Amino acid sequence: MNLKQKFKNFLFKKIAQKKYDKSLSDIKIKKILIIRDGGIGDAILSYPLIRELKKFYPEAKIDVYASLNNYFMYKYVPWVNTVYLKHKKRHWFKTWVEVFKMRQNHYDLAIDDTVIRFHRTLYTKIINPKFVLASSGKKERYGFDRSELSFYYKVYGIPDKIIHIVDERLKVLKFLGIRNPNNKMVFPLPKEENKDIINYLDRFKSYKLIGLNTDASHENRTLNTEQIINLCKFLKNENVKIIPFCVPNKFNYFKELIEKNNLTNVELPFKTKNIYEAAQIVKELDLLITPDTSFVHIASGLNIPTIGLFWNDPTKYILCAPRSDISIAITPQGKESNLKNIDLKEIQEKAFEVLNI
Repeated sequence: MNLKQKFKNFLFKKIAQKKYDKSLSDIKIKKILIIRDGGIGDAILSYPLIRELKKFYPEAKIDVYASLNNYFMYKYVPWVNTVYLKHKKRHWFKTWVEVFKMRQNHYDLAIDDTVIRFHRTLYTKIINPKFVLASSGKKERYGFDRSELSFYYKVYGIPDKIIHIVDERLKVLKFLGIRNPNNKMVFPLPKEENKDIINYLDRFKSYKLIGLNTDASHENRTLNTEQIINLCKFLKNENVKIIPFCVPNKFNYFKELIEKNNLTNVELPFKTKNIYEAAQIVKELDLLITPDTSFVHIASGLNIPTIGLFWNDPTKYILCAPRSDISIAITPQGKESNLKNIDLKEIQEKAFEVLNI
């Protein structure tokens, strides 16, 4: 560890201290801040926590401090009051404006289950909630976790065994006296549906619909072209139609793929403009097949049967597992960190089993 990092760690420990003169049970909680940056999946996985807080504190206002990558995911969440935004580094001034707006709200409680970071702790200290609860975080970056920082009133540690992220985040509720919270996932949708999507799906009413998401944020979690072609052929059945999901710039890729390989059981993707339009399609599926992405959690929130494709690593297939009533996690035999050797025949067998084919 270099001198600069040692000084930063020392400064971090000095700043992140606080003396609590009261007990959390002594105050009435009227304003709550959830600190939740990250991506789309991170936001969806926070919904159960927010719902359970609102259930326990029905009169409380719950705000979220989000990132550019996920702030829009709280637009239709009925339990969220206001969303504040952490901007990119080059727009640091905008971030500080948001921080001081939050400071003026005089929060009774803040909850932080993100990874431990100096800048995030500094922002939270300036926001100045009366009490801060958090996950302990990991020691790798700084050599200490939040349990060594008295700024946090109480922290919950990493469980002895790997559990689902939702259950891990709900652990904070024990500090508030909330026992046996509901861990069922949810995905709030806009009240008005896209009529073009309704018309698009009307054509397939007589079929069982499989949604196929092939992309992820990293190529090691993405199905390659050969896998997509072979999987679509394995899933061929006169009663089944496959709807691919893709970003707009891959529409022509799928159009060409379908035509060149005579994939008559595969429809052209609908050109969705946002995640909520994609979710509207997911809601009408009989089955979703997807790598480890936010689509897993969207389907879980909508209770759509899901086959999730994961690396053979419990931090993937347990921590981020699908949670629909019908949920299957498939992993390759090997321990490699990719999906190159995922068994397409196993996916087909499980899919037909779910669809009763």
